[in-house]
This record gives sequence, structure tokens and C-alpha cells, in this order.
Amino acid sequence: MIYLGLVAYILSSLLIVSAQKITIKVVDTQAMPVEGMVVYLTPDNSPSMPLNPSTLVVTQKNKSFAPYVAVTQKGQSIAFENQDNITHHIYSVSGGNRFDFKIKSGHSKSTQQLNHAEEVAMGCNIHDWMSGYVLVVDTPYYTQTNNHGIATINLDLIGRYTLSVWHPQLDVKNYKIEQAIMVDSDVAGAQTFWQVSLPKDLLPLPEQIGQDEFEFLDEY
Repeated sequence: MIYLGLVAYILSSLLIVSAQKITIKVVDTQAMPVEGMVVYLTPDNSPSMPLNPSTLVVTQKNKSFAPYVAVTQKGQSIAFENQDNITHHIYSVSGGNRFDFKIKSGHSKSTQQLNHAEEVAMGCNIHDWMSGYVLVVDTPYYTQTNNHGIATINLDLIGRYTLSVWHPQLDVKNYKIEQAIMVDSDVAGAQTFWQVSLPKDLLPLPEQIGQDEFEFLDEY
């Protein structure tokens, strides 16, 4: 009886394999939908999770990063594509995912594998007004909200998760809010929708424009 009770307890606390589609809606202080928020789910009892196959591409266009905010999984790389008619010198010099390289017009370059789950702040040494952010997360279950504030994530596992909502303009500790959720099996009455209300409105986005004081530099 003790053995059977222990087995039941372990099974109840582990994630169970079962495909499940869940939806999260993010709204602001006026209950209006918020676009571009990073939303991700981290299982509390984390088995060996697969690598999300999607590749993050960040372009340089009109001397700005597009998208300004993005998300990828630890173990992936960021592919940069320069669509401008000038060289960019892309860098991120804080944290464990550092990179620093030049990309000529029409070229692309990928970072090394990102091995640290953290915020990656990006800039350009030539155009110092350029800024962008990539959040590296330790889970394959991530996305961003659409223009209706909706994020949809397909899960391979049911169980207990931490739901995180992140944005660099979110004026709270670590730029994110979190809550514990329970994802049940796909049966009648199981919860598949959560709404997250931001405690504060997002701060204004930085202006991605500047004065070009040159047309050509020898080293570029």
C-alpha cells in the first residue's frame, strides 16, 4: 500500500504526455489588447524538453532592428539579415550571450549558440540609436501576442507550469510578470484560456532614428 501510494504521488506531480492547445490574452490597464508581448510557459517538473525548430531572424532595415522585441530558446542562434544599403556592426556585450560582428549590406550572419537563458540587449556600433531585445528562454513553449493580444501555444505535456509575460518596456522587476497555472487534459471543463492584465502600461518605445554624420568609413 505504501508503494502504491508513493507511485500515485509521483505520477500526480509529474507532467503527463498529452497534446494541448492553450490561449493567453494580454491586456493593459484599460483592458485593451497588447501586441508583441513575449509569452512563455515553463514546466515546473522539467523533463528533457525538445528544441523548438523555429529559427529567429532579426533584420536590419531602415537602420533599425526588426522586430524590436523577439524570443528564442536556449541552444538556438539568432540569424541577422542586413537589408540596408550600409554595413551594420551588431553587438551585445552584457550577460553570457555576447556577440560582436559586422554585416555588410545584403549579407546575413548568425550568432553562436545561445547557451544562457537571459535578456539579450542589442545595438549597432555605427548607428548608436539602434536598439533591440531578444529574450532567451529555457523552454520550447514560447510565442508573442498578436494585434488582438492573443498568444497561442501548443503543449506536448500537461501539468503545472509557470506562465511568464515579458517585455523590455514593462516597468516591473525583471520586466516580467508570472503566475502559476495548471494545464489539464483536453476534456470538457479543462481550462485552456488565461487572461493576463498588465499592472502598468508599457513605457514608450525608444525612437529608432538618428543623424547620419557620414556616408562612408574606410574600415567598413
